[in-house]
Amino acid sequence: MAGALFWDIRPDKASVIPAPTDPPPAAPVPLPSAMNGNFETQISACFIPVAAVYGYELRITSGFRTVEEQDQVYQQGRTVNGHIVTEAPGGKSIHNYGFAVDVVDRSRGYEINWLRLRGIARFCGVEENDEVGDWPHFEHRGALEIEAFEAGARPPTLILPCGLMADRAAAGEPLTLQDLKECGAPEF
Repeated sequence: MAGALFWDIRPDKASVIPAPTDPPPAAPVPLPSAMNGNFETQISACFIPVAAVYGYELRITSGFRTVEEQDQVYQQGRTVNGHIVTEAPGGKSIHNYGFAVDVVDRSRGYEINWLRLRGIARFCGVEENDEVGDWPHFEHRGALEIEAFEAGARPPTLILPCGLMADRAAAGEPLTLQDLKECGAPEF
């Protein structure tokens, strides 16, 4: 109704009353500047330590990316030499919102059992990427599409599957297979 005019029909009032204006558009939601702390805890206190119990020494090769960094990665294989590693331009990647990591094993590289790692991720509340060929990518969307992230929505808070994980992480101690049994973890 912005811009509409109303007439006051009372005989003693022969003036035009301006219509109420629409509220101003919402300010754009600023992009984060770092990895989401809750997601980072889930990765560092659950995903990486549980993988270590199964002999993996995971290293995060990419976590949070700025829009500019994402655009550089997106150009790889398109306008910059290399092979295509992402289908998401800047602002369209979950990495830009601090809810994604790419991992590799320090000694095996990418020659690892990705299905096992995906099971570990699910146990930790972390989602694997559904894109074929992007096995090293793990994220937390909570069923949100990228448009929801752009609008400022964020997924629900993750909770460690077992308090023992937080205790071990705080003490700088590795998890053991016995710890995982006590936590009710399945065999991966």
